[in-house]
Amino acid sequence: MKKKYTFILCDGSRVNSYGFRTDLAGMDMERFKANPVMLYFHDSFEVIGRWENLRIEDGKLLADAVFDTEDEIGKKIAGKVERGFLKGCSMGLRVVEMKDIDGLLTACRSELMEASVCSIPSDAGAVRLYDQNHKELTFDEVRLQFNNQLKPVTMDKNEEKNTMEQQLATKDQEIAQLKAEIAQNKKKAVNSYLTAAVASGKISETEKADYETLADKDFDTVKKLIDAKSPKASASLKDLAAQSATQPERSNWTYLDWMKKDSEGLKRLKAENPAEFERLQKTLKK
Repeated sequence: MKKKYTFILCDGSRVNSYGFRTDLAGMDMERFKANPVMLYFHDSFEVIGRWENLRIEDGKLLADAVFDTEDEIGKKIAGKVERGFLKGCSMGLRVVEMKDIDGLLTACRSELMEASVCSIPSDAGAVRLYDQNHKELTFDEVRLQFNNQLKPVTMDKNEEKNTMEQQLATKDQEIAQLKAEIAQNKKKAVNSYLTAAVASGKISETEKADYETLADKDFDTVKKLIDAKSPKASASLKDLAAQSATQPERSNWTYLDWMKKDSEGLKRLKAENPAEFERLQKTLKK
C-alpha cells in the first residue's frame, strides 16, 4: 500500500506571496477533483502522484499526497518527503473575483487548477496563477482584470443617510405595530374585567361605558374603585316567592303575563326553576 502524506495546500487566513488571501469558501474544486494530479514545481510534464481526501479543516485546505513510486522522480520526491527534507506545497489558482475587503486583497472566487510539491514551505502561501486555458499569468495581469473591484467599497453620504432613514422607518413601524397590539390586548382585558363587574352586580351596564372611558387613562384606579364595591345579590326564587305573596295574581300568570310584566323575572325563573318555566311555556299552546 502506498504511503500518504498530508499537505496544506492553502491557509485561508494567511496572505500569500503575491499579497492577497484566498477565501476557501469561494474556491471551486470540481475540475481539480476530477483530475487531482500532483505536479513537481508546477511542471505539467512532471506528474509525480495524485491528491486524495481534499478537505477544509480549521480554515486550511488539506490533501493527502499519494506518490507514484514507480516513477523515478516520484520515488525520489517521496523519499525526500518521508525523510522530512521536503514539506512545501504550492497551488495553481485561477482567480475569478478579487476585492479589497477592509484593506486586504481577497480572492473571493477562484478555481483550483493543480497543486504541486515544491521546496517553498506551504506557510509562505506560494501560488502559481493561471487563466481559464491554463496559461500562466503574472500577478499584475491578474490584478489588471479586477481594477474596478479593488477599489474599496464606500457609501456616499446620501446613500448612508437614506439607508439610516429606511432602517429608522422600519423600526418606527415595528414599534407602532407593537403599541397597537398592546393597546388591543389592554382593551380586551378591561372589557373582560368590567363585564365581570356588571355580572357580579358591582356596576350597572350603564356605568360600564363610563368606567371603560376612565380605564383607558387609569385602569388601576378604576380597578381599586370597583374592587371596593360590594356585589349586589340578584333576586332569587325566594324573592320571587315573597313578591308572589304580596302580589297573589302572579301565581296565576301565564307565560305572556311574565313577558309583559316581568321579563327579567322570567329569565331568572328559567335559570333557577326550569320545570316551572317549561310549564309556563306550555300555556302558550292552550
